[in-house]
Amino acid sequence: MARPSPQLRVLPDPMADGNVSPPDGQATPAPAPDRRVVLLSAELDLLELTPFYSADSAFAPSVALERRARTLGAEHLQKRAQLIQADVLGRKGKLTASGQLIREINAWAETHGDPHLLARSHRLLSMFFDSVGDVPSSWEHAVRAVELVDDSTSDRLRADHLIGLGVALVRTGAYDAARERYRAALQLAEDLNDVQLRLKILNNLAWLEDDAGDPHQAMEIARRMQAFAAQHDVALDAACLDTIAHAQVVLGRYVEAEHTLRPILDDADLESRESEGLTEALKTAASAQRLQGHAERAQATLDRCLRLCEERGISAIRVEALEQQALLYAAQGQFQRAYEEYIEFHSADAMLRAAEREANARTLQAVFETAEARREGARFRELALRDALTGLCNRRYVDTELRALLARAVEDNSPLRRIEDARMAVESFARHAIAAGLGVTVSIGVTAQEEGHVSQAALLGHADRNLYAAKNAGRNRVVYDLA
Repeated sequence: MARPSPQLRVLPDPMADGNVSPPDGQATPAPAPDRRVVLLSAELDLLELTPFYSADSAFAPSVALERRARTLGAEHLQKRAQLIQADVLGRKGKLTASGQLIREINAWAETHGDPHLLARSHRLLSMFFDSVGDVPSSWEHAVRAVELVDDSTSDRLRADHLIGLGVALVRTGAYDAARERYRAALQLAEDLNDVQLRLKILNNLAWLEDDAGDPHQAMEIARRMQAFAAQHDVALDAACLDTIAHAQVVLGRYVEAEHTLRPILDDADLESRESEGLTEALKTAASAQRLQGHAERAQATLDRCLRLCEERGISAIRVEALEQQALLYAAQGQFQRAYEEYIEFHSADAMLRAAEREANARTLQAVFETAEARREGARFRELALRDALTGLCNRRYVDTELRALLARAVEDNSPLRRIEDARMAVESFARHAIAAGLGVTVSIGVTAQEEGHVSQAALLGHADRNLYAAKNAGRNRVVYDLA
């Protein structure tokens, strides 16, 4: 079993009572640190990685430690306690609140030169960016978090920072570099005899090999994880069981995969389990059952998966489960239903990705008033203002920009668009390299604003009518009037 957490032992300070003077000729030593501060710092050391194992159990103690730090006037310890709270919030999916708090603490640590807080806040910023899908930023902060580790950093925190960098490297496809970080973290966990930490790292290593396309290596690491858990009488959680079962499914060992996931499938209190890995495990089990030809069992498992996804708002796995449902219908020869389900899957997948992009952009904008937030926001705005097929500006762009263009034209007393020049440029463009004899022309409707008395909507209406007049008059021309 894991080694119990170390207990702080404070040695007496012979000069703490203030009655003992230093020997003659020697300088007065610096005052001893407040023992209450030392004790509080040690308690924070023990609590700092608790969210890694159990997010729920870390929040209330961190709030209590923050109060004690405030009473002692130890601002750096207040920030450490708040950073633990931010970690919990992020793991619970409250990304905006988490990101804002991490950002604030990171800035404080930079200003006050606190290397420990700076390293930890970069580690959590890496997790934040990973959660919102910004892989480059996640990698940058993960690298910084490892660079800031020094001799005063505990081996547990050192391992955690290496894991964070490993995750970021996997996201970029740098599998060799990720293996190196995971193995270094695993060595630290072995030296610490930290069972839970070793299991987490083995699980990450197995998924790395699966992502890298080596299911046999993934299976070998998964077996090590199983054997290690059995040796220490530890029940594997749903995420670890899913890792093992997924490798078995990829290798065609469907019966073994279903057997691996029995603790999940047979759990009468499934709804009370933590979400991590749970719906993924049910989806994998349904796949294993379908591939064995057990359609009814697969359907029952898939129904449980979809129900949990709905109840807990797990959209990504719900979409993947819809794809499994389509495959299950097809396996039973219900091809029309399979086709309809597949259409729903693709529709849900597109909607999910769009919603995720929008939510991530909003989160970034809420958390960071910095260049990367503005860059991401501008990129998403640009996507919304252009046609996906041609890349040309769309009507939404006109609605957004026309008011400013009109105001500038009035201010400069100059006309907007060189319409006849544009028409002639389109007509005269050499297209013989594309297709012999191909001719392209453009019809344009134009209107103008006088004295600023016409609304934007009315201007567009006039221009639209003139466009149709140009088409009806034989095309390849400009029809113009004064609004």
